[in-house]
Amino acid sequence: MPLDPDLRAAYERAEYVVYASPGVQFRIGEPSDVIEAMMAMNRVRTAAFVSSATNRGVASPENERRLADFLLKNQLDGPQVTVKYRVYQGEGRDPQGAWKAEPSVLIMGIARAEAEALGRRLDQNAIVFIERGGAPELVVLV
Repeated sequence: MPLDPDLRAAYERAEYVVYASPGVQFRIGEPSDVIEAMMAMNRVRTAAFVSSATNRGVASPENERRLADFLLKNQLDGPQVTVKYRVYQGEGRDPQGAWKAEPSVLIMGIARAEAEALGRRLDQNAIVFIERGGAPELVVLV
């Protein structure tokens, strides 16, 4: 079933916030110098913003566990623990306050296919994908 046009519009006008110092905020279709700087600092070309709190828009503690499992598994590499991704906590917000902010994460260095697979595993309608030099893009998964 395609994504409801009103829901898509809500995602496109949402504010995506990363809890970093200083606080980082970005929007779909608008390049962000701060996100670009974070990507350069982390030496990555891609990033994805993924909600961990909802399952097709409904609060889901199970999704938080699934995301935590994914992140933990991707931090391990053989007998030595290494960091595959730098992850920043954040949230997606409605600028008009009509819906509750959704806890989310910004995952630095994740490939698009892997980010999409994670979004689908978490039963998300969409994720935000960012490539260095470009604007954040809404990637619809349904």
